[in-house]
Amino acid sequence: MPHAALLPAPVPSLTTDERVRAAYSEGAGIYRIVPAGVALPRGVEELQALVRWAAETRTPLVPRGAGSGMPGGGVGRGVVVDLSPGFHWIAPDWSHRAVWVGASVTAADISDAARPFGLRLAPDPSSGAFATSGGLTATNAAGPRSVRCGSVRAWVDAVEIVEADGTARRVTRGAGRWERFVVSPDQRRLVDARFPKTRKNSSGYALDRYAESGDELDLLIGAEGTLALVTAVRWRLEPIPPDVAGASLGFGSLDALAQAVPFLIALNPSAVELLDRTFLELVRGDGLDLPAGIEGLLLVEFERDTRAAARGVVGDAVRRCTSPRRWIGEGWSGSGPCESSPVPHSRASLRHGARSRSWRTAVCRSSGWRNTSPAFARRPSAAACRSRCSATRATVMCT
Repeated sequence: MPHAALLPAPVPSLTTDERVRAAYSEGAGIYRIVPAGVALPRGVEELQALVRWAAETRTPLVPRGAGSGMPGGGVGRGVVVDLSPGFHWIAPDWSHRAVWVGASVTAADISDAARPFGLRLAPDPSSGAFATSGGLTATNAAGPRSVRCGSVRAWVDAVEIVEADGTARRVTRGAGRWERFVVSPDQRRLVDARFPKTRKNSSGYALDRYAESGDELDLLIGAEGTLALVTAVRWRLEPIPPDVAGASLGFGSLDALAQAVPFLIALNPSAVELLDRTFLELVRGDGLDLPAGIEGLLLVEFERDTRAAARGVVGDAVRRCTSPRRWIGEGWSGSGPCESSPVPHSRASLRHGARSRSWRTAVCRSSGWRNTSPAFARRPSAAACRSRCSATRATVMCT
């Protein structure tokens, strides 16, 4: 790979400025790798020119969205490619509950645009306020609602991509079976026999899904930009539910928390999220008043057709999780009294603390960190986060 000082400028979007490279050396994780350069293409043509130059010079490209990923996929020693300057557009098709968006449009942007039409994006990652559509697709992101709606893969109908040779094309779900990447019957049987049988797997390519469907889209989603760069996404949307209610359940140990999960899942929640002691200590520093002895907090959300039904199922969850009786036959075992009164939460107060977690953790890990991505620049202020976290006060303590 060429040294940063030797990189030519195949398109005006490529820079080797040290300050810019330093800004893109970190994401939301613990990694810090200074890239050889940073490219901010303003359109598909500039991106194609960049990709062709990279192929000719054998320069690695590192696709990057908002930089909100924790595993470090948005940092690297090659040229970081930030699509946020030129790929921010929305083309709705509300009558078909779908919307085309540019790669830098965030999950929050989509929900804001769809809300007046009674629609929303089903996947709801905690970083959705600044996580981009390209990044969500490349990582097969999920979030608390994955317990009901699965990961991003189930909600992407098509993508527009630029391939390794600079070719731009559209990939639509159901357009063909095993046409681009051929998989033999023996290989499909091997994948079926050896691939991990899990609810969600974002490690490596989704060979199990691809072997079953033959749909190229299943392989591209979650590929972390290694097969192509995503420039646009067609999302499938869902109606906003009539009523939502939830509660936060605090546990004295992670073992007790884990034992409660099967029972809660049996109540058909729309979202479940775990906040462990590390995060709870972080928000306690902001003045959040939690009962002593909490090792983990479960944020549980239920969507129902009526307010009575939503509140009723929250009551069932709270009563069962705080009961001293043991419910072995129903898949959950727990005992002990509550240390605070069970108070159901509204959806807003239930999720405020969790939504601010991703970027706040990154800031704490790396003081002085700056990200020049316009998407990430829209993150909430620290003061706003403290205000939001302090709203989540009602907690049920289960031991």
